[in-house]
Amino acid sequence: MVNDILYGDCLDKMELIEKNSIDLIYLDPPFFTEKKHTLKNRERTQEFSFNDSWGSNLGYAKFLEKRLKLMHSLLKDSGSIFVHCDKSGEHIIRGC
Repeated sequence: MVNDILYGDCLDKMELIEKNSIDLIYLDPPFFTEKKHTLKNRERTQEFSFNDSWGSNLGYAKFLEKRLKLMHSLLKDSGSIFVHCDKSGEHIIRGC
């Protein structure tokens, strides 16, 4: 797989990727806002929502840790993982 975009839950899709084969992973997880977010498309004809409520730091940390461990196994020795976050979840991500 070269220059492919995989759509779906990353836990499912990462199983399709060969171990030690990736140079760079960019992760944009939920931001631990503890809110439900609702957005509309530009035409305002469709609404999308997602729940970013975790109940505790531990629930959010477990969610991320599971994914980060699997991602780490996919990286080449020279590979890197970049995590997009903000101040609301940064302290939790650093502990994973």
